[in-house]
Amino acid sequence: MTINNKQGQINTERRRHLRRAVQWGAAAASLSWMTQQAAAQTVPIRSSTKAKAAAATIAKPEKRNITVATTNLSALPYLPLLVAQQKGFFAQQGLELEISEQQSAARAIQAVAAGNADVVCSWLENILSSPGRAIGLQSFVLMGLSPMMALGVPTKAATQPLTSLAQLRGRKVGVVALNSPTHTVALALLRSAGLRASEIGFVSVGSPTGALAALRSGQIDALMHMDPLMLQLELRGDISVLADLRSPTSAHAALGVNLPSSCLAASAEFLQRFPGTAQACSDAVVQSLQWLQQASLRDILHLLPDKQEGKQEGALAMDSQLFVASFDRLRSAFSPNGLCSAQSVQNLLQALHEAEPTLRLEKIEPMLSVNNALVQRSLARLGV
Repeated sequence: MTINNKQGQINTERRRHLRRAVQWGAAAASLSWMTQQAAAQTVPIRSSTKAKAAAATIAKPEKRNITVATTNLSALPYLPLLVAQQKGFFAQQGLELEISEQQSAARAIQAVAAGNADVVCSWLENILSSPGRAIGLQSFVLMGLSPMMALGVPTKAATQPLTSLAQLRGRKVGVVALNSPTHTVALALLRSAGLRASEIGFVSVGSPTGALAALRSGQIDALMHMDPLMLQLELRGDISVLADLRSPTSAHAALGVNLPSSCLAASAEFLQRFPGTAQACSDAVVQSLQWLQQASLRDILHLLPDKQEGKQEGALAMDSQLFVASFDRLRSAFSPNGLCSAQSVQNLLQALHEAEPTLRLEKIEPMLSVNNALVQRSLARLGV
């Protein structure tokens, strides 16, 4: 993958949209929320002198060629991985990175199980699921603090536009796929509005093209999806957002709990067999998370993959300005340190249970699927 260095000229209309995107959200509230979350972690962010000394003695990577399986590198929740690749953070740690894009999260996990990939970049929900637990996957860098999605309704519906979540009773809601993170989060959101799963019909719409077609044809009454699709539909006036889960503050306000999203994970066996390699992966992605906290919109503009510039997907055009505006909307949703709290994992397991009632929570030890030790050492090694 190459970096697109063409900046281009942003026309007046796009500048106006970008200013709208920048102004949306409560930046001060987001910063306050993130500060509180950092203080509430179950493990300390700053390591002791002894921990720093131990971090400095970590072995060099035993395995230098690393394959990371993911579903769509250009998806905004996976941006920290793209940054780590494009900015050379993996190379700085002595690793040669190969990214293997799979058709689904299940395929990405299968790639790790089959030995065709070393690490998976996916949603923490997938790591906690039965397939993830079956091969002993452990999240070792949390990238996303919130679901990074939104629920919207069409503004040009045949009937009177919906104005509240309660009005979705008996309606059809489009999600990327059944039993996917969008489905799980939609269930949690609608439950918070007093609706039961049996009162909602969920429709799998797949890619942005499929989602757009389902929305325009009236196949669905609402859509739960991610940016850049949702932002573009908003800017066009095609949808009205009923619930914005793209920032930690707005997501917590809508859900009442914190639900984490994307992460980097590997099997416990890999982490034990290649501790130096695993530490190098952690260092690279934590460095990426740190970079994102300070990145300007111009910095993000340079990251857009060549294959996305001007790409047409049905009626959607993914361009650099939309990519940048989407990042600006999601900026506060990226973890500043990569740590994952036990409470966040428990919240996500509870949401999974609502989506899959057969899931026996009492038989699951939440933190067996989360490893904070590597991130703690990364923070010490990077002087955070």
